[in-house]
Amino acid sequence: MDILEEVIAEFHKLGLPEVEERELKLPVVNKAITVIGLRRVGKTYLLYQTIQKLLKEGLRLENIFYVNFEDNRLERASLNLSKIVELYKKYNPELKTMYLFFDEIQNVNGWEKFVRRLLERRDVRIFITGSSSKLLSREIATALRGRSLSFRLFPLSFKEFLMFKGFKAEEPFIEDERGVILRHLDEYLQFGGFPEIVNYDVLLKLRTLREYLDMIVYRDLVDRYGIEKISVMKSLIRLLVKSFSRRVSIRSLYNSLSSGMALSKNTVYEYFSYLEDVGFVLPVKRFSFSEKELMRGISKMYVVDTGFPTIFGLKDSGYRMENAVAIELLRRKHYLNPLLNVYYWSDRQQKEVDFVVTEGLEVRKLIQVCYDIEELNIKKREVNALLKASKEIECSNLQVITWDYESIEDVKGKKIEFIPLWRWLFRPF
Repeated sequence: MDILEEVIAEFHKLGLPEVEERELKLPVVNKAITVIGLRRVGKTYLLYQTIQKLLKEGLRLENIFYVNFEDNRLERASLNLSKIVELYKKYNPELKTMYLFFDEIQNVNGWEKFVRRLLERRDVRIFITGSSSKLLSREIATALRGRSLSFRLFPLSFKEFLMFKGFKAEEPFIEDERGVILRHLDEYLQFGGFPEIVNYDVLLKLRTLREYLDMIVYRDLVDRYGIEKISVMKSLIRLLVKSFSRRVSIRSLYNSLSSGMALSKNTVYEYFSYLEDVGFVLPVKRFSFSEKELMRGISKMYVVDTGFPTIFGLKDSGYRMENAVAIELLRRKHYLNPLLNVYYWSDRQQKEVDFVVTEGLEVRKLIQVCYDIEELNIKKREVNALLKASKEIECSNLQVITWDYESIEDVKGKKIEFIPLWRWLFRPF
């Protein structure tokens, strides 16, 4: 038995580990279904979830081949991917459709041609994962010539986080359950939603998040892009994280980084684009009906997980809430409705609305995020910006996400819903 056959046979004998269900559901179609995302967000377990679905529909485990190409035994082998087809027919001579799951296949040279050939000549269901630094969706689309569908996996949503915590209560929640939810929400905002660390103690959470950040820098960025100025990349990450949920221009980043350091503006642009490519930073553009203005505006910067600000000692609850809402809106776009787009709005008087949510050409909702909305001056400021944007953009679906204030109020003829963050995170969009 060669190494590849041994790896496949081991999967069949050991079976699947216990899997918590994720909200992202992968379709089973004659395409290469690719899952991208940062390391440790749970891509492999999403493949396991899809395999479980197929088993419930009547397939046997032997009908499914799963290969993790980061297995150290395969690193030593001279891989011929065609061997997978031979082995599949050896174990499944009667089955017309092939079911193949490839984890981190980008580690194998020529994998694109192999996958494309299978899709063109056979009835096959192929699922692929890869760290987003090495398997960008635009590269997949080019390599597989339209025979792929790409899905971005984010860290856990708050509902998934509660499931990993073992919290299984259903609405309507009683007051005891609401207390537990708020306690978990505090933890979620502080330490984020990477699946591995959900049930770690605080010190281990912090150590693991720091390890993740090092992996992103050294394995995802340095390895892929050949970054020479590692200290500059680390400083850029630190600046972006410390500016999370705020407007940040590349010019201002360059000005901060170039002080006392030999550095070109192009390098800062390049390094920022790498962080955007791998999904570490999530820029949200200023809303405009003009495409030219849309491209020229300064973006607000969010990070992919609220745990990262914690390892830099940042504690602002309002910014954390806003970052969590940004991630959730983008998650819903990638998981549920690709027509959704997320922007922010501002005017020349510095009024700002945190999120403008559009669907196609239609503005669907305006959202403010405010931790302490019951403070009179803060409420007035947030509501006035919302009303100004509502008039300018012609949208009457107005919402303010708060920590614990809940109400529906009529303000100057406009109905505004004030909703606690935890309840908004539970609500379908």
